[in-house]
Amino acid sequence: MDFAGIVAASRDRGRRLWRDGSARLLDWLLPERCRSCDAPGAALCAACLGDWPRLREDRCAYCALPVAANGDCPVCALEAPAWDYCFTPFVYDTPLDTAISAWKFGDRLDWTRPLAAAWVAAMGSQPPSRPACLIPVPLHRARLRERGFNQSELLARHWGHRYGIPVRAHVQRRRNTPHQVGMSKAARLENLRGAFCLRGRPPTHVAIVDDVLTTGSTLQEIAQVLRAAGVERIDTWILARAT
Repeated sequence: MDFAGIVAASRDRGRRLWRDGSARLLDWLLPERCRSCDAPGAALCAACLGDWPRLREDRCAYCALPVAANGDCPVCALEAPAWDYCFTPFVYDTPLDTAISAWKFGDRLDWTRPLAAAWVAAMGSQPPSRPACLIPVPLHRARLRERGFNQSELLARHWGHRYGIPVRAHVQRRRNTPHQVGMSKAARLENLRGAFCLRGRPPTHVAIVDDVLTTGSTLQEIAQVLRAAGVERIDTWILARAT
């Protein structure tokens, strides 16, 4: 290694030591506290994480809903979704739904890390699949200005960093659709028709990232856009599933 390389390596080591030392000092001065119960020691304590409802093991690989006694999914047997797999460990129910609502609508961005980390802890040290990139469900620019952040992108950034998978904005929302709370599945599909468009050329294996899966209408519309672009395998990485 030449002199310049030695200097650069020494500088990098010094920066890492400074960051590590600063982090330890901050932890000592301001110890981490549970976002849910305020107990010291972790961003989400083991007891509160244990209270989060988990999906059953015998669930559909497509939509994550419980399967029938014969192993068939009563929903996907009628109409399979446009994606291939759904990876999600949690049920969107109390107390997890309270945490997600505080995060998205209550300016509680401090929930980002514990929510993302809980999903990783449930999935394990290896990702549930190895897509070429993660594609967060996009927000329209007007909605993004209103909220200040895209929760799906925050999850994708954490998960992508953890597993070494790049995050790419291959799908954009070109129409600012009304909020879908309370809409039927048919109304949601009509509301989202033509709302998304492609940006760039996506790889043949991708994963769409979102916080909550309800009717699946948003994922369905995005997956169809990706299929039309030639994507062969589409996974969905979801924090929680509404049942």
